[in-house]
Amino acid sequence: MQRNHNPVLDDIEPEISQMVEMFGYELVLSELKGPAGAQTLTLYIDKPGSVNSDDCAEIAKKTAMVLETLDAQRYNYNIIVSSPGIERPLTSENDFERFSGHRAILTLQRAQSKQTLTGVLRGIDKGCVIIEEGADTVEVPIADLVAARLSPNSQGT
Repeated sequence: MQRNHNPVLDDIEPEISQMVEMFGYELVLSELKGPAGAQTLTLYIDKPGSVNSDDCAEIAKKTAMVLETLDAQRYNYNIIVSSPGIERPLTSENDFERFSGHRAILTLQRAQSKQTLTGVLRGIDKGCVIIEEGADTVEVPIADLVAARLSPNSQGT
């Protein structure tokens, strides 16, 4: 899946992901936005049974501690931790298998334009996401995906 690489996020994300997993959560997505000196680090976490505000507060505190151990001056961010919500981003091959049978929205880059497919996920095979869009079954190479997320009405057929 195509991803905008941020060298700072690439540097800190492995440590944060390891900490999140150590406490029983999944790091679904991380984003770093804003101007230098006033950046916001947003983490979307999940766990079986869903995430609540206490979970988010706990991970926010622990993330601040991880960043301090890396370099307190260099990593001075506003930290937001949230549930991925009903339109959960699908960010890994495992997600496409895990949410097989659910409705999803895939955004892909084709030649010079973006295309959106909405349908029921049917898993992944040989590096391609399989989605049923109406009567058609479409195989989309993961490398062509710009974004993927569950549809708000995510239960498929």
